[in-house]
Amino acid sequence: MNKSVTSALSEAADINSVIALVSSLERKETHLGRSSYVVTSKGAEVKTAFKVVDASSLIISNNLDGTINTAFPEELQPRDRTRLSSKLQVNRIASNLRPAQLTDSGMSSHGAPIVGPDNVVESGNGRSMGIWRAYEQGQADEYRQYLIDHAKEFGLNPDEISQMSMPVLVRERLTDVDRAQFARDSNISDLQEMAASEKAYADAQFLTESVMALFNPSEDGNLLARSNDAFIRAFLSEIGDTATAGLLTADGRPTKQLIDRIQNAIFAKAYKDERLVRLVAEEPDPEMRNILTALNTAASDFAQMQSLSGDVHHDAVTGLVDGIEQVNGLDTQAIAALQEAINLVREAKDNGQAVEEVIAQRGLFGDSTPEAEALALFIVANNRSAKRMGAAFKKMAQKINDELIHKQQALGDMFGGEEVDLRSILSVVSDEIEAEFGEGKGLNFAMFENSTALNNCSTEN
Repeated sequence: MNKSVTSALSEAADINSVIALVSSLERKETHLGRSSYVVTSKGAEVKTAFKVVDASSLIISNNLDGTINTAFPEELQPRDRTRLSSKLQVNRIASNLRPAQLTDSGMSSHGAPIVGPDNVVESGNGRSMGIWRAYEQGQADEYRQYLIDHAKEFGLNPDEISQMSMPVLVRERLTDVDRAQFARDSNISDLQEMAASEKAYADAQFLTESVMALFNPSEDGNLLARSNDAFIRAFLSEIGDTATAGLLTADGRPTKQLIDRIQNAIFAKAYKDERLVRLVAEEPDPEMRNILTALNTAASDFAQMQSLSGDVHHDAVTGLVDGIEQVNGLDTQAIAALQEAINLVREAKDNGQAVEEVIAQRGLFGDSTPEAEALALFIVANNRSAKRMGAAFKKMAQKINDELIHKQQALGDMFGGEEVDLRSILSVVSDEIEAEFGEGKGLNFAMFENSTALNNCSTEN
């Protein structure tokens, strides 16, 4: 190690400085070829330069077995490449490598993968995995020879390439950009290949706080209401011009495809639950659709809840899919209760039973919470009124958000000095719904009281 490097290392203030120094040294050792400009789906021009690296030195989003590479920055991968469809895509690329299509391209979403100075793949994870797999399977000889034969076209040395065991042609990004945004913009063209729920989570990343602030459907959850025009325009602006094909009619009106994408993205953003996302995309039953429409009304408030509670919200909602029984925090309890309530209603409809019967059967085994039961009864009683359900869901979310915002303060003024829990929140919501829509229109806590009484008797005996 020369003196200048030793001196630089000794002067490094922290581990990040050391990493930055090592990365810069590695970059100097890698010869950059000719420049190439690419354009993202939103029209941003980015300068890159060709280089060849060994496949093993690339930091790709997933390992060859499909598992997530923990060294890869999560925010740079808008796709779920653990899905079977993505694995099949990688296999197709590996078994049918077309070298000429993996070189230069004017679009950031095509051609040779684009990497940062640290060799993290920012665009082309699927292509990178496909090339690597082809090498592992002994199917990349033609690709490797192509790189050697055409090296000078990319400003590279063929002798250096011939000395590498698994050379991969990439483009190193030279323009400073927001990496996460660049990755999203470079993957927009791939949205057509995504499953509905996968596309929903990709679209949800465009729903920033400023965009969600414009979300204003009608009281009955209609996304096409005039009050929501600004939100629709903002969403279209975020996803970029090249992704809007088929989303607007000739005279500029939203198509069903656009409304479906917005609907799914809203649910992915607000509720972070793939079951709900799939439900909203596939549910044909009008009464169940009314529930989803009502959830639309409260979506912006639940999205704010997700933002306020951060990782705790995400982890708990993810756990719902695995049957989590208890969660801490009003936000996670609310999401869990809503999901459980919808499951109760769905189960009752599928079995041709009254929801009260399903609740009674589950009660024998303690399989549902009283809060979820009260919400399920409310949903059934109001399943023809998306407006009333939406008002209740929205009030619930708003009050929980107030609690999250003021969680360091005493909230005795609102709840009479009692400890704030989900039951307290729902009781206040019920009172407000009855004041607005009439007596008997709120949540029914009769079963909650019965369940509590039975539990007390059981404890005493």
